[in-house]
This record gives sequence, structure tokens and C-alpha cells, in this order.
Amino acid sequence: MESKQLQSELDTLIATQAGLMAIVASLMATHPHYERFQLHLTGLLEILLNGAAGVTFNETQRQQSRDFVETLQQLRKAPPTDPLQSLLDL
Repeated sequence: MESKQLQSELDTLIATQAGLMAIVASLMATHPHYERFQLHLTGLLEILLNGAAGVTFNETQRQQSRDFVETLQQLRKAPPTDPLQSLLDL
């Protein structure tokens, strides 16, 4: 594979990861059962990494997966918002 093509694919992967992280972060912060979501995420990660699905991961990939999830878990629950409030402020 040519260097230019490889760089293009790497750029796409990085951009996709950034976009997915933003989407997941928003979903996590606004989830109606925030604490349950966090607990489920932790459990699911361990099942994924240590179960049958994780046998293909090397130790670096496992650690990077944990780091990624731990970064997301540092998000705090978003404060409640009222989508109609802006109409009342008119």
C-alpha cells in the first residue's frame, strides 16, 4: 500500500474516531439513566476485552480500549434542559 493511501486511510480513521467519541460523549452525558449507563459500559468493556471477542486483541489494543472508555467515563451528567425554555424567553 502506498504511503499516501495509507495516510489517507489513517486520517479517515482518526476523524471517524473523533466523531464517534463526540456522539458517544453526548449520549452518555444526556442518558436518562446515567449511572446505569456507566456501570453497563464498564461491565461490557471487560466482557469484550476478556471474552471470546477479545482474543484477537493484543495487550496494547486492550489498554487503548480501556483508556478510551475511561476518558469517556470522565464525562459528567449533563444538567437537565428544557427545549421549550427558549420559546418562553422570546
